[in-house]
Amino acid sequence: MKKLPSLLPVLTFAFSSLISFALNAQDEEAPAFRFANEIRHITGDLYRAGNGSWHGIFLVTDDGIILADPLNLEFSTWLKTQLDERFDVPVRYVIYSHSHFDHAPGAAVFADTATIIAHEGVALNMDGRYPQMPGDMIDRNNNGMIDEEDIMIPTTADPGICGMFPGYFETIDLNGDGVATPAELQVDLVRPDIFYSERMTLTLGGKTVELFHPGKNHGDDMTVVYFPEERTVFATDMIADALVRDDIRSLPSACGPLDGTPIAEWIRSYEAVEALDFDIFAGGHGDFFSHDDVSAARQFLQDLHDAVNQALANGLSLEQMKQEILLQQYSHWAYYEQLREKNIEAAYLNLTRFR
Repeated sequence: MKKLPSLLPVLTFAFSSLISFALNAQDEEAPAFRFANEIRHITGDLYRAGNGSWHGIFLVTDDGIILADPLNLEFSTWLKTQLDERFDVPVRYVIYSHSHFDHAPGAAVFADTATIIAHEGVALNMDGRYPQMPGDMIDRNNNGMIDEEDIMIPTTADPGICGMFPGYFETIDLNGDGVATPAELQVDLVRPDIFYSERMTLTLGGKTVELFHPGKNHGDDMTVVYFPEERTVFATDMIADALVRDDIRSLPSACGPLDGTPIAEWIRSYEAVEALDFDIFAGGHGDFFSHDDVSAARQFLQDLHDAVNQALANGLSLEQMKQEILLQQYSHWAYYEQLREKNIEAAYLNLTRFR
């Protein structure tokens, strides 16, 4: 069967439009998602590249470019043209922040000049088994395949927040046999050349970039990219998720039991970033944020954990928690009205599962 063209830009647009629609239906002030390819200067020779809502980052050196998160084939094709015209040096390294299908695909565009690097967890998520997926999309019948219900159960339960969108399954079931294999999901994802375990340092053109695995959170194969000279950190879908726009003070989407990772590990991941010496957090979503902003995101998770953990100790039911845990100190954060109860439920499911 002829390989279908990549649908990731369409999927990203449709998913993001659905999120915007669902949230704006409840809150007229919910920020809209933006879509326009752009390169934005951060500091020195460091730049952000993205489509307005999903972002990668790259550092230019005399000997080439270090790029994190290619996003998708179409975006990377556009980006390669821009890099060639503006900087006239090749991409030498491509780093995956994690293996999810809305951030990692597209490295094939740079494969003729670049070495692809990722955490060793990416290898496990590309070994043919059902990969770790976001949005509470899990293998509910344990058949090792991606069934329509794996996508639609979270999509229907939390439209615009978890899962994907109606019709998404058909876009990954490339041969139309009623199930999607991990290989079909990852058709545009290039296997990395180098895997690291805990930490790795790259040096190119006299400049240094540090990679480290912060632990499990939104994904189980995450990489944080630290630019020490530029005092900038890049991380994706942790600290600031896809709902974050201009202000990091936004309740997280909190799908399932927090993507199946103990909330204590989420907090430790945030603390690992918080411990770095940086001024700018330029993540895969949202605007540029400060060290204090990262601390605020970590503090929310800590307060959520503490409140739900205490309620469990006091014998409260989930419904009682939703009524009594108000998290009033976050009432001014984006999506507070829409997602407060959902965050409480996610923490409840998480803490009862991982106690």
